[in-house]
Amino acid sequence: MVRDAIHDEVVREQLDQLGLKHFLDVRATVRSLLEHLARLQRAAYAAVVADRLVREHESLPAREHVAYATDWRPALDVVWRGLAGDATAEPEVAHAVGCFYLSPNFADARRDDPTDMPGNAAMAAFYAAESYLHGCVEFASWAGWRGFDTAAVHAAADRAWPRRRPPETDPLAWELAHPAIQAELDLQLAEIELLSGEGADLLEEPAKRREFLTRLRRLAA
Repeated sequence: MVRDAIHDEVVREQLDQLGLKHFLDVRATVRSLLEHLARLQRAAYAAVVADRLVREHESLPAREHVAYATDWRPALDVVWRGLAGDATAEPEVAHAVGCFYLSPNFADARRDDPTDMPGNAAMAAFYAAESYLHGCVEFASWAGWRGFDTAAVHAAADRAWPRRRPPETDPLAWELAHPAIQAELDLQLAEIELLSGEGADLLEEPAKRREFLTRLRRLAA
């Protein structure tokens, strides 16, 4: 998509006046910090975003659960085990990733649909697994994008929000100002800042790892 730089700046200025964040700025900040983190720290960022999305899906009535999202819970739990220092986790995560590549879900178009919230949860968990295995900046960053996409779906479903827009506020700025979007952006910044500031504990003994991961996961509780 071709972006209008002037319009982006107008939106950014209006969000700044409201004391709110532009998702492009948060994306840039997160990516910059991810580039300076170690593999396990990047994986932890992806995992905490993915866990938030999977838990949200799991909180729905059972009749609304979809397998391609809930099936990632065991693999995501294994990622958390690995982050906590379990040396047996890596082959289990690799097996889950391999099974996904060999499954029909890999070729399904929904993995490219940002409006599919179960799909966002599933893909964020997949990115967390890949990030745990390889430590790539891209996989961790993409997990954050799925968190933003899900928040944007919640914002779009709020039919009352557009009617509350002040006349002088740009429609895109008002859309990005929605509490669901701003809450997700705030969480992602809090998570990446904790990982940048104290995430070295993930490189220490299991006790420190578990304590740190507990703190990380409580941010989104």
